[in-house]
Amino acid sequence: MERALENYIEELKSDVASRVYSEGEGASFEDKFTEYCIEVLESIGKSEGARVLSYINPNSQGGIDWKINGFCLKDFVKDENKKEYYETLDLFITFYKNEYDYNITKDDYTKSLNQIKRFINSALKRHIDYIDKSNTELYHLIETIGKQGKDFDRINVYFLINGFSNHDKEKIEVADADIFVHTWDIARLFKINESNSVHEPIEIEFEHFTENGKGLQCLQVPGIDEMYDCYLAIVPGEILAKLYKEFSNELLESNVRAFLGQAGKFNKGIRDTIRTKPQMFLPYNNGITATAESVETKFVDNQLVITRLYDFQIVNGGQTTASLYHTQKKFKDANLSKIFVQMKLTVIKDKDQKNIEVPNISRFANSQNKVSELDLSSNNPYFVQIENLSRKKYVVNPENKNQSRLWFFERANGQYRETLNKQTPAQQKKFKEQNPSSLKFVKSDIAKFINGWELEPHFVAQGSQKNFIHYTKKITDLVSKNKLPGENFYRKLIANAILFKTIDQLFGRKGVNAIGDTSLKALSVAYTVSYFHHLTNNRIDLWKIYEEQKIDDFLSNQLSKLLVFVYNHIITEASGSLISEYAKRATSWEKLKNTAYSEDLVSVLNEYLISEEEKIQRENEKEIDTNNIEDSVFVISEIQKMGLKFWDGFRIYIDTNKPDGFDWSIAFDLVSRLNKNKNLTAREITFGKKVLDYIQENSALIDEVKALSKLEDKEIVEVKFIYDKLLLVSKDDWKRIIDVASHTKVFDNLELANVKAVQTALAKKEKIKEQALIRAYESLGKLKKFGIKV
Repeated sequence: MERALENYIEELKSDVASRVYSEGEGASFEDKFTEYCIEVLESIGKSEGARVLSYINPNSQGGIDWKINGFCLKDFVKDENKKEYYETLDLFITFYKNEYDYNITKDDYTKSLNQIKRFINSALKRHIDYIDKSNTELYHLIETIGKQGKDFDRINVYFLINGFSNHDKEKIEVADADIFVHTWDIARLFKINESNSVHEPIEIEFEHFTENGKGLQCLQVPGIDEMYDCYLAIVPGEILAKLYKEFSNELLESNVRAFLGQAGKFNKGIRDTIRTKPQMFLPYNNGITATAESVETKFVDNQLVITRLYDFQIVNGGQTTASLYHTQKKFKDANLSKIFVQMKLTVIKDKDQKNIEVPNISRFANSQNKVSELDLSSNNPYFVQIENLSRKKYVVNPENKNQSRLWFFERANGQYRETLNKQTPAQQKKFKEQNPSSLKFVKSDIAKFINGWELEPHFVAQGSQKNFIHYTKKITDLVSKNKLPGENFYRKLIANAILFKTIDQLFGRKGVNAIGDTSLKALSVAYTVSYFHHLTNNRIDLWKIYEEQKIDDFLSNQLSKLLVFVYNHIITEASGSLISEYAKRATSWEKLKNTAYSEDLVSVLNEYLISEEEKIQRENEKEIDTNNIEDSVFVISEIQKMGLKFWDGFRIYIDTNKPDGFDWSIAFDLVSRLNKNKNLTAREITFGKKVLDYIQENSALIDEVKALSKLEDKEIVEVKFIYDKLLLVSKDDWKRIIDVASHTKVFDNLELANVKAVQTALAKKEKIKEQALIRAYESLGKLKKFGIKV
């Protein structure tokens, strides 16, 4: 087994174990592996809003009759006859063993698929009438499947295996249902993890889709640029309809999928042409624009044909493609045999340019769509800025006040793992201590936390992808005006993350102390967060939560009672319908907002709230770009953390190896100042930053460099941690500090002058020498006996 795969398996095992551990007694490894897989599938657009829902129905012999591990209903459609239905049903079944390096047997593979087959068959025929109503979500899912029946366009079965499978894909055949089986084993999960892709490439074998089995006839455009090839083709309408039936919205490039709306709402004009003038479809329609990573062609009867496309994506023409399928399905008189669609296919040969040019092709091909200019990628400057803040904003460890930590924002998939893998074992241990995986968050988490704060839990309930798209629409104007996140936003973000995580824990654990159906936990938490902010008029002191990095017992108790109230409200109001779908509606949130709560939280939590005036001040306060100040403090802190032994060793390393661009004399001065606890000069800080960048690319050098020095490391005082802590001290608290210090004479004159100077520099966002910060922090420690804690 290759080393990278072994590392991935170890990381996956740790991730699943961590999820089980964090949830506590009653959590299932199988459920948490399912949860992990669902998150992966959602991140690449395979499913959206899916949730874990585990149930095993035994047979009379004590075996398994049917089994389900999760579900998702999606692509909700309301046609012109006001008929409502879901186009797609995703079902998940998991085969889990304690080991991760096994090969699933053919017998186990077939048994599992037969278990989900029996569930589908029984649910469609309405034979499952024995599920207790207390099993709320499962009961309503079965009811919905039975009610909709053959109206599903497709049922996707995701077979999740925490081992390896080399068996041919089996088919599940059930009357009146088109079922597609997708096997996801460790190898497939690893491949997605390594590629850092936002979707799994679709591979089209055109020989299987064309009637003659020869492929798709095309014309290759003469080469214009080495970066790409271009082909023109006339695609039979029946082929596009077949492709949409199997792959649905996965065919559409992310910007198109995000902004063209539900595929079910197909265009009336296209539909009428299909039915009444199919022979005119080609001249009437603009056709489709598509991209691929690679193409295979051959000559058949002296004609060039496309036989295979890899990573096929439609970047313009989503409505056309969907309309062909839906019209054929809905109207028996619709004949696609006379319909042909022109296709322009661009094959980006340069992989480095692919992620840049495919979205560009999408944007320009969809130029009529105003929001299509929004870049959903990780390179959006809004998310780059949040990443910058997350690498510099140290927070206190609530379990150990003397230890600082960072919330790690993973702007691009796999950043945490890549950062970790570049380091030595000793560095990895230190990195994990300062960047615990429990504090890692991703782009969709930002959307969840902030949309909860902004009283939009119904969007959060729609799943991470849709919620994220809604959030990015809201920040488009900010990005265009270069209004990027600053300190205030970051505090609000992290405080809401703590609120979310706290309420999530308060919901309890399956089979142990859960307040209700754990499959409803995510939406209940989202609604509770928003309802809490609504009842307190968005006046909760988020700055205090950010500073303390935890919710105290009294506030937790209030949140727990509120959570139970919200859960019961949703269960009651959604009676007779699938609760996960009920929670997606704006009207559901309005109902909760207009429901009176038994306690006046503004009075009960008065000590936890800020005034209306301060709330308005915080809302209107300009985001201050402290990058220049923070960068300097941050770099000094990073230099100090490398330790005296490293810098002395690097001085010797320069003298011996003579690497280009490094001055031995500056290294000598830097070591001398660190050894004597002196402030670093601008020249030394610049040098240190250059060394840090160099070492980041050559992390294996660290131990080698340290071995060159005979000095011993001294205790490190993290100046950036001190800077962030002092920055959180309010004006009123500073006034009290100065008053107490002046009246008690606990400081001498120079000490008091330094504290005052630091306070003034912080207030004015001015640069501060590191030793002044350290000494001011030490001075404030003397005030504990007067009840002042910083």
